[in-house]
Amino acid sequence: MKKNKCKIFLITGGTGGHIFPAISFADYLKSKDIEYLIITDSRGLNFFNKNEYNYKKIFSSHLNKKNIRFIKAFFSLFIGLIQFNLLFLIKRPKNIITFGSYVSFAPLLSATLLKKIFNIKIYFHEQNSIMGKVHKLFLFSSDKVFLTYEKTLGLNEKCNTIFSGFPIRKEVLKYQKNTIKKKEKYFNLLVFGGSQGSLNLSKIIIKILSQSSNSFQKYINLTIQVPKDYLELFKSELEKTNINYEINSFYSNIIKRLAETDLCICRAGSSTINELLNLKVPSILVPLPSAKNNHQYHNAKYLEDLGAAILIEEKNLNNNENKEILKKLVYDRNILENMILNLKKIKQLDSNNLIYKEIFNI
Repeated sequence: MKKNKCKIFLITGGTGGHIFPAISFADYLKSKDIEYLIITDSRGLNFFNKNEYNYKKIFSSHLNKKNIRFIKAFFSLFIGLIQFNLLFLIKRPKNIITFGSYVSFAPLLSATLLKKIFNIKIYFHEQNSIMGKVHKLFLFSSDKVFLTYEKTLGLNEKCNTIFSGFPIRKEVLKYQKNTIKKKEKYFNLLVFGGSQGSLNLSKIIIKILSQSSNSFQKYINLTIQVPKDYLELFKSELEKTNINYEINSFYSNIIKRLAETDLCICRAGSSTINELLNLKVPSILVPLPSAKNNHQYHNAKYLEDLGAAILIEEKNLNNNENKEILKKLVYDRNILENMILNLKKIKQLDSNNLIYKEIFNI
C-alpha cells in the first residue's frame, strides 16, 4: 500500500503573530498544489477557518510552571511528542518549517532526532526582531532560517539565514491594492491591542480621550477593541464624551478597518507591524511590556528608526508630552503623510514566493 506522503509540515501555534505567516504560506502552497499539513495547538485553531486548511491539533504547553502545573505541562508536551511522531510516520514529510511558539518544541525535538534517518530538511521562520526561545534552542538543527528583520538578534555566525520578510495574509493583499477614500469630517482613530494586550492600552487611551477638549473629541471617529469582560464598562466611559465611537471585543474585518484609518494606536507584535507596513498605516506603537525578551519594543524600534511610526512605552503613554504628540498627529496631517512616505520606502519582499523557492529548490 502506497504511503500518504506529505511534502511539508507547517508547525505553528500560540498567537496570531505565529499563525498568520503559516496560514499565508499554506495559501501559497495550495496555489501550487503542494501537499502540506498545518500542525498547531488549541489556541492556534482560533485564528483560521478550519474548513479551508489541512491541519492536525497536538497537545502543547509552556514549561515555565511549578509543582503540579509543571507536571501537567510536561505531560502535555509528552503527548504532543507522541502525536507528532505518529503524524510524521504516517505522512513522511520531506520538509518541516516551524513558525515559532512553544508548540514547536515537541515537533523540533522529534524532527532533530529523525532528521538524518529520514533525510528531512528543517527550516525556521522567525517573525520577531529577537530570536524566539524555542528556535534559539534548536538553532543547530536548522538548515535555513528565514528572517522577517535583516538584523535579528540572537543568531550565531554559523546560521544559514535568508532575509525573507513576513508572509502576508491574502486579506491584507486585498486591501493593499485598494485606495480607500478617507472621511474628511472626522479623524479616524483605530485602537487595538491584539489577543494579549488590549486591556491596559484601551484603558489608557480612553482616559486620554476623555480628558481632551470637546472640540478634539468631536473631531475623533474612534474604533476601539477592548476585552469582552470590560466592554460595558468602557462603553459607559465613552458615553460621557463627545466622541463618535464604535467599540467591540472583536472585529472580523479588522484588516479593512486598519486600511481605512488615519492613525492606529496598537501593540507591536510581528503580524501587526507587517500589516501596518504593507497597508502603509501611520501608527503609535505601544509595545506589550510583558512580551518575551521585550521583542515588541525592538519590533517597534525598527519602524521608529525609519521614521515610519512613533514608539511610546506603556508607562509613558499618559504623560503630558505624549498627549501632545497625539494632538499633533491628529491636527497635522503632514506628519502622517511623512510617515506614509517613509513606509513606502521600506523594502518589500515577495515572502511566500521566496520561501517556496528556497525550500523546494525552484
